[in-house]
Amino acid sequence: MSKVKIKVVPFSVPICIAGSIINGKINYATYGCFGLLSPRPTTYVYIGSVEPHYTNTGIKENGYFSINIPSVGQMQETDYVGLVSGRDTDKSTVFKSFFGSVDKAPLIEECPINMLCKLTKTVDLPGRDIFISEVLETYVNEECLTDGELDFMKINPLLFTSANGSYWELGKIVGSAYKEGKTMIKR
Repeated sequence: MSKVKIKVVPFSVPICIAGSIINGKINYATYGCFGLLSPRPTTYVYIGSVEPHYTNTGIKENGYFSINIPSVGQMQETDYVGLVSGRDTDKSTVFKSFFGSVDKAPLIEECPINMLCKLTKTVDLPGRDIFISEVLETYVNEECLTDGELDFMKINPLLFTSANGSYWELGKIVGSAYKEGKTMIKR
């Protein structure tokens, strides 16, 4: 197998929409830089944002924001709130909003998964803010559960690939984490 050096760093992630309040108004922005840092005992996630993004102001001022995972069916709205700035465009009516226990982070009713996040640390990288947060509450659309468990085929999360800026959807399950490699463990 031969390797070829490429210029891009390829990755695929579920795209997310962050919600914040800026000057008393709901605002949403799309993020392709999002991930899990620690699942337990406390769940920490991060989003990475270019510094001049308007949403960063609300996150920094309020110390709270939401992370909303859109489905493939919300691709157009998801892309739109990432293309236009809340400085110039009122994005509060693109989605129906609701609030969890904190009124500083709007959540999107249409998105199948929503997380209320409390900012714990901001890491300043050149030209980028990384917001590390604790997930305080998680909501899921009831119809996206099968036998009380998350069903990702029903959620159908919108995925983003950095190599070519494309949106994708999930395929099939091909294995079970923490199980597939057990046959290789020497006893």
